Amino acid sequence: MEDFGSVGERPSALPMAQRTRIGELLVSHGLMTLEQAGRAAQHSVENNIRFGEAAVALGFVSQADVETMLQMQLAAPTISAPAKVGAPELFALNAPETEKAEDMRALRNSLTLRWFQHPEGARTLAVISPGRSDGRSLVAANLAVSFAQVGVRTLLIDADMRNPRQHELFGLDNRSGLSGYLNARGEDAAHYYIPELETLTVIPVGKLPPSPQELLLRPTLASLIEAVSLNFEVVVVDTPAASIGSDYQIVASATRGALLVGQKGATRTRDARRMLDTCRDVGVKVVGGVLLEAGSA
Repeated sequence: MEDFGSVGERPSALPMAQRTRIGELLVSHGLMTLEQAGRAAQHSVENNIRFGEAAVALGFVSQADVETMLQMQLAAPTISAPAKVGAPELFALNAPETEKAEDMRALRNSLTLRWFQHPEGARTLAVISPGRSDGRSLVAANLAVSFAQVGVRTLLIDADMRNPRQHELFGLDNRSGLSGYLNARGEDAAHYYIPELETLTVIPVGKLPPSPQELLLRPTLASLIEAVSLNFEVVVVDTPAASIGSDYQIVASATRGALLVGQKGATRTRDARRMLDTCRDVGVKVVGGVLLEAGSA
């Protein structure tokens, strides 16, 4: 496993849906006027900050008001996962002495400095790849485990609504998850606590929607990402492969940053370069990359 290094540019602005969704909640609850919401939206654009930050900076609402609204997005049960997570693919947990696990810890440390604790970074990161078999889901899962192992409050979200894997890797019930959050159906939204790792929480995909891209395009995705970034120190999001469609672009736009995964001998350089260019075009910073050995995915 190799680290590509830092590539790409800092996004010039956050997605508009991410800026304004919290504004709708604040207005609907009588905490802001429409005129104030408009001024806060403009301030967020001009200063490249989240809508909630702008509203607080302008004195329209308190930080407590913003956090209360964001917490509404997380009104779903936490469920304890099975007592043992034994999938061999979770090598960071089940084989921590291996070279692969050590490489993952090195990646964790690098991303901490480059993104999660960097002044221009964020708490959220999408894991992307050109093809289905590039090892994207394994990297996302083991990276999340690696952060949790050092006591970092970590959330792993499976946003691959085409071919989800995180529920299989962690042995979770996939009847409730991300799709329930995005559909605002509390009974179908759940996040899972992993007993072996007290600081790791997992949100699987849940019920597969008939039109994944339409569901991901709803403002609730950006609102959810903003909400969980207040409750977790690191949020890792698994995404569909680029070969399937543009779903990954939607998710990465909400997280603001992405980690590119490829596989030696399988991932074409032109496909990886195309993803880098696309991410740059939609304002996503690719903060690094991982090249896996053939057959390790």
